[in-house]
Amino acid sequence: MEITTQPAEQQQMNAWKEEVNDVRNEVKMMRERLEQIVLSTAPREIMSKVEHFENRFLRQREVADEMYHDIKQCSKKLSDQPQVVHDDRPVDDYQTIQHRMEIFQKLFIELKDDFNHFITCDV
Repeated sequence: MEITTQPAEQQQMNAWKEEVNDVRNEVKMMRERLEQIVLSTAPREIMSKVEHFENRFLRQREVADEMYHDIKQCSKKLSDQPQVVHDDRPVDDYQTIQHRMEIFQKLFIELKDDFNHFITCDV
């Protein structure tokens, strides 16, 4: 019996897809926490910050969706499977996806830290 393993790049792509899904779930939980604040009797200055975070969460979700799609496409490109070419956004090579993922991770950590600071200090 032959055991096949995925190349390291494919394993990394699968890990990134899981991480992007985790980010989606965390953003969903943070939005739910934001909804609780909206339903409370928070002061007006808090509500402007709520709107700010709502916009950031929306954008984070959009970027997560784009990252997931592009990681999937790049993974297909590496695996010799037939590809569908999309004109709206080219599927990048592994190094480009890796760089974009690093930026994605950094920006999400900043968002999460900002939101946690908002929750603990302002609300």
